[in-house]
Amino acid sequence: MIQRIQTIFLLLAAAALGGQFGLPYLQAPENDPSRTLPTLSDGVFNPLDNPGLLGLSVLGAAVSLAAIFLFKNRPLQARLAGVSAIAGVLLLALVAFSTKSTFDQAPEGSSIQFAAGLALPVLALVLNWLATRAIRKDEALVRSMDRLR
Repeated sequence: MIQRIQTIFLLLAAAALGGQFGLPYLQAPENDPSRTLPTLSDGVFNPLDNPGLLGLSVLGAAVSLAAIFLFKNRPLQARLAGVSAIAGVLLLALVAFSTKSTFDQAPEGSSIQFAAGLALPVLALVLNWLATRAIRKDEALVRSMDRLR
């Protein structure tokens, strides 16, 4: 059924992955020396500044949304939620690497600030894990009910 808890988890995971486009990872104030960097030229660092971040964010969100509608095939739904979680792990690693390299390239005296977008890949990863866990619980419940018939 589509109104299960895993649907909410998958929808929230897709929203967290999509929310990265509105909330940046890093911010640089106006007239900061770090704005000379290509990733911070517009003052924010978000998935649009890196093709890998963009691809993993879109892939994770699309797979999470697609998994919502596979409620009749729970094993496939669980695998897709797992694929989205793997994309989340890769996204988190790439965000960490890109953020560190941006800080390493920053000129002396720059004041780059962390932003709320850094928490969204972690949130999406946790939500995908919770969805996978709920799907597997449902599958175990259905199998145990089939044994009783």
